[in-house]
Amino acid sequence: MALYFTHKPDIRLKNPPLSEVICQVRFPAIFRILTENPTDFQELIRDRFPLLDMEQEITIRKPGSLSNDEPEKKPQMIIYRFATKDEATILSLAVNFFALSTSHYSHWYEFANDLRIGIIAIQDIYQPTFSTRIGLRYINRFTQKNTGMESFEKIIEFLHPDLTALLRNNVLRDATEMISQVILPDDKAKLTVRTGYATEGDEKFFLLDYDYFEVGKLEITNLLERLDSYHNIIYDAFRWCIKDEILGRFDPIKV
Repeated sequence: MALYFTHKPDIRLKNPPLSEVICQVRFPAIFRILTENPTDFQELIRDRFPLLDMEQEITIRKPGSLSNDEPEKKPQMIIYRFATKDEATILSLAVNFFALSTSHYSHWYEFANDLRIGIIAIQDIYQPTFSTRIGLRYINRFTQKNTGMESFEKIIEFLHPDLTALLRNNVLRDATEMISQVILPDDKAKLTVRTGYATEGDEKFFLLDYDYFEVGKLEITNLLERLDSYHNIIYDAFRWCIKDEILGRFDPIKV
């Protein structure tokens, strides 16, 4: 099966409604990442990602009911997080994955350039033979603040009516939270579309969350081209979910 979203040209936005964009590539565990510091990897990416933080994941084993021992914490793996100077974009490395995330997304080409840096470093230093999962995720939040709308109800008018039907129902209009998920097959891949409504503090927001991914023994020699196709599908799904007029609220950039 294939997706049937209409393709539309990518319009660059000065202030897109994105709270986070994440790309993760999983691969069979590489013991070298676990047993030695990623010095060579850091040198290849340090110009763009000069900051480093390390996080150690642990699991806690609860003692048996007859044991007087304290709970035992067992180290699992270290996640190295290399960040840009503004700390808005992070390249993560662990024994079985690398990931790029940003809270300051401007355009796919800039995000892809950061991905290229990470991909080249991974392939040059660790040479993973294949990936077990490749995913790209875009999380959008529509609020009165970032849309400039006078009310949350006005935001709803600019979204596809099939996504907001429950919020238009008089019986459910006072709901404080809503979330739904649709998983769409696309040949060997899948697109998960999550929509939601909630309140954070005093601010209501509508969520549009897209996660496109493939699972299996996936070639990574053409990884960036594969991710570029993921982005195109997510963007077409995004444009289907909104009315074109709302893009003007996010300062389109003329090229």
